[in-house]
Amino acid sequence: MDDDATKLIEAFLNEMRTRYADEIGAIALPEGTAEYVRARVAAGDHDTLLFMLKLGYLMGLQTGFAAGQAGASEPPRGGPGPIQA
Repeated sequence: MDDDATKLIEAFLNEMRTRYADEIGAIALPEGTAEYVRARVAAGDHDTLLFMLKLGYLMGLQTGFAAGQAGASEPPRGGPGPIQA
């Protein structure tokens, strides 16, 4: 990956981290998720990590689409419940 692409990704993630800090902080992942991700990183399991990113992206697209179909200008914010595995 070139340096420009890396900088763009970092800038995007930093912006999202700042903009949605409260909403992201309120999300309760299933117990053991952080340890699972650390294990996948340590094992160099890039395929699983990329799958997880793609799955989250797809779920976000579906939420945005559903909000658009319901007439909302953007997906609902705040008060998310725990993620169910």
